[in-house]
Amino acid sequence: MNARKIISLVLEAAIVASMITGVVLTSGLAGGFMGGATTFLYFTIQSNLWMGAIAFVMACFTLAELLGRKKGAPRAVLMMKYVFTVSITLTGVVFCGVLAPTMPGAFGSAANVLTHVVVPLLSVVDLFVADAPQGLKYKEMFYTWIPPLYYLGFATVGYFLDWNFGMGNNYPYFFLNWDSPAGAFGFTDDPVYFMGSFYWIIVLLIFVSLVAMLYLALLRRRAKR
Repeated sequence: MNARKIISLVLEAAIVASMITGVVLTSGLAGGFMGGATTFLYFTIQSNLWMGAIAFVMACFTLAELLGRKKGAPRAVLMMKYVFTVSITLTGVVFCGVLAPTMPGAFGSAANVLTHVVVPLLSVVDLFVADAPQGLKYKEMFYTWIPPLYYLGFATVGYFLDWNFGMGNNYPYFFLNWDSPAGAFGFTDDPVYFMGSFYWIIVLLIFVSLVAMLYLALLRRRAKR
């Protein structure tokens, strides 16, 4: 048997298991801290669901290939894996680098660790263990903008429709609070709301682009070996 395929299958199974456990704990189905449909309004949970779903599909193709019943996953599935891995990377980095410093005990929660650390790390590792899309072109990195731009639209609709994202807030994350002291385009001395939402969005899209380019370059380099 192909050792790389077996390792990938184990990683994909671990991603699915970690995602399910993390979402269940976060949603309150197992006594979590948020509860209800509010959980599913957040990019964290949505990106975990996307990653878990594509990992499950990949695991099915990987297992079938190991059993000699089918060739590897179609290129479209491999591209979705690449796109969603960039999204889950965004989830992990934003939480660890932006949100966690403002949340005492952020890493004391199993739900937080699973959805923001374990699933992203396993996903990135598997991206470079599993099969990669053939003939990757740098222009395809812009597919990775689709999930964050979708979520920007989703959260903005929620803001104007006054959805409750939890604790009475009509926004999911402080940097998507259009009514913050900095507003959309302003700057303030506030340690949290020091710049407007527009600038946060630009920063996050630049980050997504850099990660997408790095992953794509590494995948292309691997394909040449």
